[in-house]
Amino acid sequence: MQFLSFNGYLFCIERFLHEMENISYHLAAGRIEKELLAELIHSFLLNEEDFCEELKLKLLLSIDNQEIGFDENV
Repeated sequence: MQFLSFNGYLFCIERFLHEMENISYHLAAGRIEKELLAELIHSFLLNEEDFCEELKLKLLLSIDNQEIGFDENV
């Protein structure tokens, strides 16, 4: 947040704080790689209202251990 503030990105601080609370948890757990983190931060800097569908899917796959849906064997 300090980087954003010092570099004139005040317009995206609120969304950054809100989204990064969840993202930082998964980052600390080792589920999010630095390339994905870079994409997420880039989205903030572009002042996008929300993550694009492709980025949402990458994030979901990352935090869900590369699986989507239900396990039919359970």
